[in-house]
Amino acid sequence: MCCTSSLNSGNRISLEGKEMRINYELIHPFLRINKFFAIILLVLLIYGCGNEETPSITEVEEETVKEEEKAALILPDFGSSDAESYYNFGVDIIKKGDFDLAILAWTKAVEIDPAMVKAHNFLGRAYYTQGMMDEAITAYKKVIELESGKPDSYIKLGIAYRYNEMVDEAIEEFNKALEINPFSAIAYDEMGNALTKKEKYDEAIEAYKQSIAFDPQYPQPHNHLGVVYLLKGMTKEASAEFKLFEKLTAAKKAKLPKGMQH
Repeated sequence: MCCTSSLNSGNRISLEGKEMRINYELIHPFLRINKFFAIILLVLLIYGCGNEETPSITEVEEETVKEEEKAALILPDFGSSDAESYYNFGVDIIKKGDFDLAILAWTKAVEIDPAMVKAHNFLGRAYYTQGMMDEAITAYKKVIELESGKPDSYIKLGIAYRYNEMVDEAIEEFNKALEINPFSAIAYDEMGNALTKKEKYDEAIEAYKQSIAFDPQYPQPHNHLGVVYLLKGMTKEASAEFKLFEKLTAAKKAKLPKGMQH
């Protein structure tokens, strides 16, 4: 911090725009000989020498580690025209939980083949899972640009918008999905979630009921509907929906192969 001062009349000192009164009789007799010296000493005591704080050793080490981690992300060389191999490598490496390297592989794939929808789709999912909503939105927009007829793409984009606090945009995407498939239970369920976020509870209830009507075995809308009922103080109705959610979830899990039931 810069140390600036000015001496005003009446034994006042102005420090960084703040005015203070100095009683020179309380200062050591040696300092009373030279009022200017006293002022400088006071400034140094209050503000220090004015040097900028330097980053701690720990901060520098953390930054170095991050740079080293980035440098360690090295893709195999599949050549400059084999987008499919980069895509497949990303699919394999994501199974090991290496999101950064998978994202790098799919990014390379779409650099080679910008029209590779499946790579853009996987990029969207990876970014979404990592909480990188802006990047997920960009990826899903590209998917829709390349393949506009699938409602699932609009639903994924809408979900990313909702998590990014862009609720109106999310509702718009869910409506687009429903234009393509008016019977989509998932689209109605996600529409209900967006409406709940806007505190439009009655509209959300209708959306969840539509979702249930189109897929009575789909557990999620029952859980979401129960939450809205609670928000409206309808505890009896909420309890019934939560029980249905648990029942349908258990039934769905029972149909899975044994190794996938946990």
